[in-house]
Amino acid sequence: MVRLRLALAAICILALAGACSPAGSPDAAQGASPAGSASAVALDAAEAALGPAGPTLGGQRAGDVLAWLASNPGQPQPGNATIDAYLAHLDGQPIVDATVTFDTDMTNMSHGQYLVAAGPTGKGHYIGQVRFLMPGPWRVIMVVDRPGQAELRLRFEFTVTAQ
Repeated sequence: MVRLRLALAAICILALAGACSPAGSPDAAQGASPAGSASAVALDAAEAALGPAGPTLGGQRAGDVLAWLASNPGQPQPGNATIDAYLAHLDGQPIVDATVTFDTDMTNMSHGQYLVAAGPTGKGHYIGQVRFLMPGPWRVIMVVDRPGQAELRLRFEFTVTAQ
């Protein structure tokens, strides 16, 4: 009986460790790049300098794409917000032929799937209207589709503050 309890305890610990690791978490799977697509990484100083003017929620590089996410209001609050994705090539030239979708949800509790199509506004900017239901930790996965290229998924995490 003692051996059975020890075996069950070991199985529970292994299952818990796997569920808590980034590779085993559902959010990691959602934010992961599909097969054949480059993983997103932080920008170096030269890449960051190519970004849009003003505050952003973050910037990343995935393959040959530099991506930034900004919000209006600049610090997201509960309610409606305009999310602006800015996409550029590694040389700083704007990407104007992409289709962009925002997959938005809280990181500590799911409110269900909420996809927002972002429309191109020119010069590499893609705008979408989102609604943050409550303050707390949120994430936006920017899904970028370009003709002849693998889909990119870039994950941005930030806090929506109380009004």
